Amino acid sequence: MGELGSTWSPIRANALLLSTLLLSGCIGLVGDDSEGLGLVVEPDSRYGVIQLSFEDGSQTSVIYPSVTFDFSASTNYGQSVVFGVDPGDGGEPITIAPSDGSEISVEFNKHGLYSVNAFGVDESGLRIDRFIEVKIEQRIDWYENNTGTPEDFVFDSKPGNDGPIPSHFLLNSTVENPSVIEIDGREVDVRWEIVNHEGVCQTAYENVGNGDQTLWKTIHFGPLAVHEVRLTIEEGQDRINVHHALEIRYVG
Repeated sequence: MGELGSTWSPIRANALLLSTLLLSGCIGLVGDDSEGLGLVVEPDSRYGVIQLSFEDGSQTSVIYPSVTFDFSASTNYGQSVVFGVDPGDGGEPITIAPSDGSEISVEFNKHGLYSVNAFGVDESGLRIDRFIEVKIEQRIDWYENNTGTPEDFVFDSKPGNDGPIPSHFLLNSTVENPSVIEIDGREVDVRWEIVNHEGVCQTAYENVGNGDQTLWKTIHFGPLAVHEVRLTIEEGQDRINVHHALEIRYVG
């Protein structure tokens, strides 16, 4: 019996020590996420389009997309001190206290691929981050009516953050030679040029008959920084109507 007692004494001692440590919170129990804030964030969309419109060189309208981030599904919601969203556009994070609501809306005024950081901070100061990818593209409509000297259409393809550059832009350019006087109407020859920091990168030429219109469709991959669409009347004295429809696109 003496040998059996000597075998069990260390085991019982270790069990007692383990029980004491568990009760004191020294092993495993401290920082148990099941009892803290469980951050759940739901965006109402991961995509938006900035829409700009210009007429005769002046901006006439702009629509910026908004994405709303909903934190209401978070567990132990009341234990949070603050919820926040950092859009990743260089601006300050937007924060809200749970007592003031559960949604944060972010307006994007520059195109790009954004890694939005939605976060929560609990009562103990623990911060939890959730990264959400949001794609913002852009469409620009440029109109000129009854012009004999079309203006240069200038746009910036640089993203609004340090993320990837656009995959490409699409240009649909319509030139109309309206028939104002049937007897005296003339055809016109027009030339398009797309210009960037390296010079002319695309060009096209078309003859537009009196009362007719023509469309130039083109795509430009991997655009960098500022571009210009230049439209020139090469021959003819008729005045024309112009509509450039430009879309800046991203992959992702």
